[in-house]
Amino acid sequence: FVVRRRRSLVIMETFMFFIFILVLDVPSTVGLTVDRIWTEENKIPANIQESEIINLTHRLLGNRSSQFLLSVEPGLRTHAGHSQAVVQTRTEGGVTTVHIAGSTGVAAAWGLHHYLKYFCLAHVSWDTSQLSLPSPLPPANLTLTANDLFRYYQNVCTPGYSFVWWQWPDWERHIDWMALNGINLPLAFNGQEEIWRRVWSKLGLTQQDLDEHFAGPAFLPWGRMGNLRGWGGPLSRNWHKMQTKLQHKILARMRNLGMTPVLPAFAGQVPNGFVKLHPNSSYTKQNWQNFNASYSGVYMLSPMDPKFQEIGSLFITEQAAEFGTNHLYNCDMFNEMRPPNNSVEYLSGVGKAVFQAMSADSYAIWIMQGWLFLDSGFWGENQTQALLRSVPQGKMLLLDLDSTDREQYTRTRSYYGQPFIFNMINTFGGQLAMFGRKDNVNKRPFEARTMANSSMVGTGFTPEGIHNSYVMFDLLSEMSWRKSPIADITKWFQDYAKRRYGSGNMLIAQAWEILANTVYSSSVRNFHGHVLIIRPPQLGFKDLTWYNVTDVIKAWGLFVAASEELRGVETFEYDLVDITRQALANIAPFWFYRAEQAYKEGNIELLHENGLVFIDVLKDMNRILATNKNFLLGPWLEAAKSIATNEEEARLYEFNARNQITLWGPDGQILDYGGKQWAGLVEDYYIPRWKLFFKALETCLLTKTKFDKKKFKSEFLTSQGRPFCKQQVCYPIKSTGDTVDIAKQIHHKWGNGWN
Repeated sequence: FVVRRRRSLVIMETFMFFIFILVLDVPSTVGLTVDRIWTEENKIPANIQESEIINLTHRLLGNRSSQFLLSVEPGLRTHAGHSQAVVQTRTEGGVTTVHIAGSTGVAAAWGLHHYLKYFCLAHVSWDTSQLSLPSPLPPANLTLTANDLFRYYQNVCTPGYSFVWWQWPDWERHIDWMALNGINLPLAFNGQEEIWRRVWSKLGLTQQDLDEHFAGPAFLPWGRMGNLRGWGGPLSRNWHKMQTKLQHKILARMRNLGMTPVLPAFAGQVPNGFVKLHPNSSYTKQNWQNFNASYSGVYMLSPMDPKFQEIGSLFITEQAAEFGTNHLYNCDMFNEMRPPNNSVEYLSGVGKAVFQAMSADSYAIWIMQGWLFLDSGFWGENQTQALLRSVPQGKMLLLDLDSTDREQYTRTRSYYGQPFIFNMINTFGGQLAMFGRKDNVNKRPFEARTMANSSMVGTGFTPEGIHNSYVMFDLLSEMSWRKSPIADITKWFQDYAKRRYGSGNMLIAQAWEILANTVYSSSVRNFHGHVLIIRPPQLGFKDLTWYNVTDVIKAWGLFVAASEELRGVETFEYDLVDITRQALANIAPFWFYRAEQAYKEGNIELLHENGLVFIDVLKDMNRILATNKNFLLGPWLEAAKSIATNEEEARLYEFNARNQITLWGPDGQILDYGGKQWAGLVEDYYIPRWKLFFKALETCLLTKTKFDKKKFKSEFLTSQGRPFCKQQVCYPIKSTGDTVDIAKQIHHKWGNGWN
């Protein structure tokens, strides 16, 4: 009887599988498509969007906001659905007012920002602003028209590396920045774990199952992608409540400004508890980055399994009930992991099934990062087409994440017709270094728009972390409205400095000319993982430079020479810290190379001497970083603790914050991937590790043994790495020392004869 029953079940499951695939083979084009997403922006009444943009202007400009009259006029949108803003000044009785009308609230903010930049020499960035507006306000009469439908924002990792500890004031300022840059398609991922908690609970999972599944706050992006589970957890009910409340505020503000937020969908990863309840379902197991079985080996439910549809539908329904929806869903399968089968039938079936799982929303559009296609060894033409064409045309939107370097829109011939957005990733792990590809940013968007059969529908920013090389993001932002590449790109950088600092300066103009043509003209893949001072110490490692370090030192000297004139200008002092940091990061490796050579020659005295000089450079780096609040470890740690509701949460959140920027895993699985050049971290993490390294080299010479890389890592993890992650030492949240004075001192010490 048992055997006959099992055979019957197999026959029934096989029959249901073919019926399931048959249903999926009938694609639906009903409802929303990518070219009509803009209709979502106008669902919020114009008066509400107008009210939000007026409030934004007041937050930004204070009393001067009374001179700006903003309105939302949906009829300004072009026939192609592109955003538009009209900026006009009027002078009556000697008083000038600026009238800005936008097709949405975002478009009006975009017009405001354009006027502030190009008529008032003002500047607004993530970290700092320069808003000394002239009086009277300059005359203007212009129409700003978007080249594309969308300005997209965020990488799925950004919520981990940059936003994880943010509260509403942080989000409010950042959403203002988004609007000012015309961003109308932002990712909105907060609060999704609460939705998953409800879904998994309905499916019979226990709290223990969920505690083992959810990653900690600083590692949520990788839990969401199925890379790992449990590491840094568990998540408390307080976390879920706080994030749900925060997501409501985020979504309300985004929508009221006329943005169309992108929410998550089900990609297949399931808790171990679900597998225990449904052992006969079809799974694959994904291992990632050498995490052990406690934290990796996440089970991925086959999209062909009927349970996939049930879970996907439950999630979409539960999420919409809590947060509403604009019908756009991000879903990334196979992130840095290969599918178990490369047959086109399988991949096509997977695509259809994943999209079908969103069908609880009949208007659903699938937004997918194109990062998986970098694995060209797996994703050949047939495999790529099979996945992309499994979804009706216009019901999938691709994010070409690294368009300024490893673009995939050319290899996939414009994603075989599916719409895509041109993006710049620029930064991995939120690491710091002056870096950019100015020429690619200036030219490639136009080439992508005009290539044969182009399906490009927007530009966007996809950094894994923010707070680095803002100039490159400011440049790409302008590609959304410029009609051709900038003819004199070096002059654009010099004008950027005028806006950022509020005035022109010949020395600064020379400095930015140098920077534009060195650090921001990269010919390499990316600096990430190649900055010597924050890499795990080892012999033979070379600091990555695609420029002459002497040029950076010269630019640094020009900044220092101009510092008295620009003393007190917030944006300038930020950049003075940053270029001093960059110069020291470039100088230190030369002393490492000398120490390394001394080790090879068996000269212990010279090894010791050069090691001390190397450490001295890092000490001076810590000094300059400490002069600016944006380069401190303290705010990152205190932000983590501040959202805790009890001591246990505070300890867990601080551990998350410390581990992510250092070991990234229990045993340094992704050691220093998220490393930061921050005061406090340089002093108490990097310097002690380098001291340990130089001591190990000296010991090798004394004992006539070879340096053992694995032994050194083990010793570091035991004596420094793991203890640092568990510490609860408090670090300053306010800057100390005068930036200009200390920059001068450090430049006098290292600026001449450094090599």
